[in-house]
Amino acid sequence: MSQLTFGALLRELRAKAGLTQEELAAAAGLSPRSVSDLERGVAQTARKDTARLLADALSLEGPDRTGFEATARGRPLVLASPALGTGGTGGTAGTAGVTAATRALPRDTASFTGREAELRQLMGPVLEADSGGVVSIYAIGGMAGVGKTALAVHAAHRLAPRFPDGQVFLRLHGHTPGQQPVHPEDALASLLLIAGVPAGQIPPGLEARTALWRDHLAGKKMLLVLDDAAGPEQVAPLLPGTGGSLVLVTSRRHMIALDDARSISLDTLPAGQAAKLLVRLAARPDLDPADPAIGEITRLCGYLPLAVGILARQLHHHPSWTIGELAADLAAATARLELMDTENLSVAVAFDLSYAELLPAQQRLFRQIGLHPGADFDAYAAAALGGTNLSTARRYPRGSV
Repeated sequence: MSQLTFGALLRELRAKAGLTQEELAAAAGLSPRSVSDLERGVAQTARKDTARLLADALSLEGPDRTGFEATARGRPLVLASPALGTGGTGGTAGTAGVTAATRALPRDTASFTGREAELRQLMGPVLEADSGGVVSIYAIGGMAGVGKTALAVHAAHRLAPRFPDGQVFLRLHGHTPGQQPVHPEDALASLLLIAGVPAGQIPPGLEARTALWRDHLAGKKMLLVLDDAAGPEQVAPLLPGTGGSLVLVTSRRHMIALDDARSISLDTLPAGQAAKLLVRLAARPDLDPADPAIGEITRLCGYLPLAVGILARQLHHHPSWTIGELAADLAAATARLELMDTENLSVAVAFDLSYAELLPAQQRLFRQIGLHPGADFDAYAAAALGGTNLSTARRYPRGSV
């Protein structure tokens, strides 16, 4: 008898499915680093949600899935022989690369707050439309940390019953620290694998993969979420060619060049919704959205959902902290962004990535605007600060930070 660790099991199943670590990560909506760490044993176990996403991406069912998820929690898998196919997990694994995993949306969040107007703008036309016509495309844009992905996933879950042929989520890593944006050719390979096309039948080349993907979608009603797009040129080859499907694209960039896309622009939350979000995420009975200290914290966060969420989680994990103390610390901080940081989330990192993508002239104007003493300014003030004309100043902010 031999024992198989979770890392070894994951590596065996991925190999049987004919997937690279990057392809499995894309199919599961995880980072390649996460998959690599699990396979190498850097992380000995996987969180429940991570194991579920990996099981979905590998199309594991029945006893295979049960054994996989148990091993992910640290329970070694005992096999009759070292060869995975002759043990207890040989059934589904051999066909994992050809079984469609088209119920692949990330978990919706119970703490989703507000955005009623944006949801109506997105869902209203979809619910009223017939099943034919052109592909419906919605480009959800906004600054870093404003909640674009949360809105797309929440809407996708609510709309899922209207798309019975599947719902697919694909991260394009347009702004992932330390990672290059996914090339459209690689994104198509991931989509085809998710759709159940064997790795050996995926052709090389962007045009051939686009054609196969669109052929696969023809006549189907699918919902496709393309998250964190770098730009329209990355998204265009991934779009269905026939009507009946819905595509939700999130990006920090304006998708002006994406034909037929309806734009939904997200701003920061209204003060009341930001306060409710903080209280929901903190999950502490002593907090009240009407508390002035809650309002001060969210104001100092700029009503940005990412910043509000980080501080709410800090409050949850430090029950001895008082709201008044946190508000005072934020108000007194000279480097406030340093307080808005957790193990895997950082407001400063999100802003840094967006700033790095701006053109040099845009970066310069962004720094100059920081000299303005007030919270609000118009294009005239930006032009004066930047020493440029009004038309140029109006164009620069489109490289959204």
